[in-house]
Amino acid sequence: MSILNVLFIAIILFLAGYSLRLKLRQKPESGNFLTFEGLNLQVSNDDVMQFIRDTAENFRPTMESRNISFNVKCSPESMMGWIDTEKLDTIFLLLLADIIKGCPEEGKITIQASTNRNFDSVTIRINDNSSTSLTKSLFIARQLVNMHHGNLRSEHYEGQGNTVIIELPIKKDILVAKQATLPTEQTASTQPSSFHIPTNIQLNIPTIELPEGIAEGSQSLGTLVQQAYNSPSHQFLQKATKCVQEHLDDSDYDRDAFAADMGASASTLYNKLRALTGKNVTVFIRDIRIQTAIKLAKDHPDLRVSDIAYRVGFKDPKYFATTFKKVTGKQPKEYFDEIRNE
Repeated sequence: MSILNVLFIAIILFLAGYSLRLKLRQKPESGNFLTFEGLNLQVSNDDVMQFIRDTAENFRPTMESRNISFNVKCSPESMMGWIDTEKLDTIFLLLLADIIKGCPEEGKITIQASTNRNFDSVTIRINDNSSTSLTKSLFIARQLVNMHHGNLRSEHYEGQGNTVIIELPIKKDILVAKQATLPTEQTASTQPSSFHIPTNIQLNIPTIELPEGIAEGSQSLGTLVQQAYNSPSHQFLQKATKCVQEHLDDSDYDRDAFAADMGASASTLYNKLRALTGKNVTVFIRDIRIQTAIKLAKDHPDLRVSDIAYRVGFKDPKYFATTFKKVTGKQPKEYFDEIRNE
């Protein structure tokens, strides 16, 4: 297996977390958290519909940049349930990254989430009008869904597009019961403890790339992840993201300071970031600042645009507005008003 292929798998599998959430989710209180040791399944009591909606919305900027019509609908709007948020994040990333790659300009992607009459499971339906069928992304997405004791079905209809249907149990007692029925050999796992690279970094990789010749069952997900876990490039990207996050309010944090924190030369930093993300150092820092500004606006509605600008490292609110519009296509106030009214 080439280093590049291992890196692709590592990046996609562990982009767990929201693109607008640059910090790890806080671990719920012990009474609302359940760990299944065998499958490394960690479910918490969350608003399932809100989580699905927020996670899907992270892809809207990418959709808009390609003029893809994107609609997310959850029925009911809010519903509590037990889910493994990290795995559900990764499932969305795998599938939507693959769908976006094949979706034509001015295409259409819809996500619908609903519950059954007993409110003990959720069905997520993803549709697109792509002319190509999903392939490699389904290999790992299906395994992650199975780990959550759910089912994944996918069909490609000629002239219509893909339909992916995911069914997940969301009741604690059902998850416990299903876990108890698993044979011992199915509960073994070689997955490492979870870690985080935020999806705000737009990778220079449109979808997952599995090693050539790999077949389902020939190599376990755990083995693939374990091989990818120690990738030097993967760790480099994780460290780079953390460095920027720790200096968000420092307007003087530039390429030289960044390189010094990374223990690398400016040229090495540039080359590695360009290879992994398709961005130069300045754009890498800028985009993390802008994404953080969006999160601040959503989490703190009372903050003024100027306050947000200062918090993410812009000395001049006018320059912040200019930069923000360049990245998002909208003025900060207009964009913030929209997300606050959602």
